Amino acid sequence: MSKCPNTEQAPTNTMSKLEGDNQRLQQTVGELRDRLECMQVEKDEALQKTVATVSGELEQLKETAYALRDRLERERIDSDRALQRVRSAANEEARQLRDTVHALRGKLERIRIENDEKLQNQISKFDNENRQLHDMINALRDELDKARIHSDERVQKITAASQGEIAQLESGSHSLRDRLEQESAQYFDKLQHLERVSQTEINELHETIALLRQRLEDQNGG
Repeated sequence: MSKCPNTEQAPTNTMSKLEGDNQRLQQTVGELRDRLECMQVEKDEALQKTVATVSGELEQLKETAYALRDRLERERIDSDRALQRVRSAANEEARQLRDTVHALRGKLERIRIENDEKLQNQISKFDNENRQLHDMINALRDELDKARIHSDERVQKITAASQGEIAQLESGSHSLRDRLEQESAQYFDKLQHLERVSQTEINELHETIALLRQRLEDQNGG
């Protein structure tokens, strides 16, 4: 009798080999999927950290801007208050000087009146001293006029000096205010520039993330 070949053993070995290859391929696909998922998680975490860092820096810049704005406002208020105090002091000094001048004029006027009354009494009592009393009156009037002129000149000088100091203080206040406004404008320009730069970097990060995601999707799809 002739021997027949074992036709059942060959298909069985082939199926076993195919099943083994299939399992290895599935295992490899699973490992690749896990690696891609880990890479995606790491990239997402890195993106979140980057966004958080940029957000923190922007928040710090905003806080710094608010603090500087408050400081400039306080300095402006302090300058206005100082100017107001100087003006009040100058006005008070001018008022006191005017009161002093009025008091001196009143006193001189009372002295003159008293002297006139004494003169009239002396004239009525002593006709012989008429010429001497007239000379004394003229001398007193000259002295009073000189005192009045001296007082007027002094008041004018003090008033002019006070006005000059007030003008200088006002000029200094305007210069300080202009400088504060200029520095504030420069700072806000720098702040806006930093915000634009930060926004540009954030947009570039978003584009990079989108590109990486697209590559991963392309790899997964491949």
